[in-house]
Amino acid sequence: MDAISSRPQDRVVVIGAGIAGLATALRLAPLPVLLLTSAPVGAAAATGWAQGGIAAALGPDDDPTLHAADTLAAAAGLGDPGVARRVTEAAPGCIVWLAELGAPFDRSDDGGFALGLEAAHGRRRIVHAGGDGTGAAVLHTLARAVEADPRITLRHARATALLRDEAGVCGVLAWEDGAPVAIPARAVVLATGGVGGLYAHTTNPLGVAGTGLALAARAGAVLRWPPGRGGARARRWSRPRASG
Repeated sequence: MDAISSRPQDRVVVIGAGIAGLATALRLAPLPVLLLTSAPVGAAAATGWAQGGIAAALGPDDDPTLHAADTLAAAAGLGDPGVARRVTEAAPGCIVWLAELGAPFDRSDDGGFALGLEAAHGRRRIVHAGGDGTGAAVLHTLARAVEADPRITLRHARATALLRDEAGVCGVLAWEDGAPVAIPARAVVLATGGVGGLYAHTTNPLGVAGTGLALAARAGAVLRWPPGRGGARARRWSRPRASG
C-alpha cells in the first residue's frame, strides 16, 4: 500500500527503472507512483553504459530550431520533424532539471556547462559528466532522487501483462516471489527500453529485449513500424509473432 494514498488504484505504475522510468516517476509528482522493476534500480539499464554526452541548445549562439535542423539533416530522411522539434525544445530544460537534482555535469571556467562540439552538430551543445561517464552519472543522480522521494514506492517484480477493464488499462499483472500478483493502477507507463538484447551483437544489456513493446501489443496497442520514419505506417499486433 502506498504511504501517500490509501487507495492503490489511485497510483500510477511505472514499469522500468532506467533513466526513462526514473525520470517519469519523479516528474509525476505529486501523484503517488509505484515503480516496478525486475532488477535493482538502474542495475539493468542501458543508460549506465552510455559514454557519450547529451545534446541541448544551451549556448548563446544556439537555439532548439538549429538543433532540430541538425538532427533531421543527420537522420537523412529517417527523422520525424515533430519528434525532433519536441525533443530539442525540451532538452535545455531537462539539462537544467538534472543539474538541480545534482547531476555532476562538467563545467567551464565561468561555471556554465562545458559544451562540446561533436559530429553532425553545427554548434557546441554536447554536455558531459565526468568526461565519458555521462550515462552512469545521470542514472545515479536519478536513482538517488527516486530513493529519497516519499511519493515513489519501489517494488521488485516482473510485469507479465497489462490488466484491462471496460475503460482501458487498469493495472499490471506481475510475477513476484514465485507467484502472480495483480497490481491496480489509474495509469501505467511502459519504460522498459528497446530491443537491443534480442540481437547477437549489441551494446545494450541483454535484458533490454522489447518487454514493453510486447506488453503493449498484447493489450491491443498500435505499434508504429518502422520506428523513426515520419510517414510510417502503423501495425497492430494482436499477439507476439511466433519465432522459428
